[in-house]
Amino acid sequence: MSAVRQAALILVAAVIPALLTGAFHHNRPAWSEPVAPGEERLETILGWGSAVLWVDARSEKEYAEDHVPNAIRLSLEDWDILFPHFLDSWDQKKKVVVYCSSTSCQLSHEVAERLEQSGIPSVYVLHGGWEAWKTRK
Repeated sequence: MSAVRQAALILVAAVIPALLTGAFHHNRPAWSEPVAPGEERLETILGWGSAVLWVDARSEKEYAEDHVPNAIRLSLEDWDILFPHFLDSWDQKKKVVVYCSSTSCQLSHEVAERLEQSGIPSVYVLHGGWEAWKTRK
């Protein structure tokens, strides 16, 4: 057998387990898009369990159609009306997670920033927004 053929067989024998490890290992690197500062992935947030207060930054119509269970609606356009309701539900021991329609939606970042400016600690944005919630397993 030629040296080139032997090298090719060794290469194939090494690449297959490497690809399987990269695809299925529990400590594999994330293959998805990076998370922006202040954002968290759904898997991380779900790991926090009941220590989360969900905030929906979408429109009243979208919220009425469907939302994360027990989420509070809080939008910039209705801030003065909705913020007192948020404060009634807020618990300092919980992390606040804001979401809007999708990854490209900036409303969640704007609402999160406004909450932080209002003195609310531990505010995060759901990476992927409502779309990420809908596709959870």
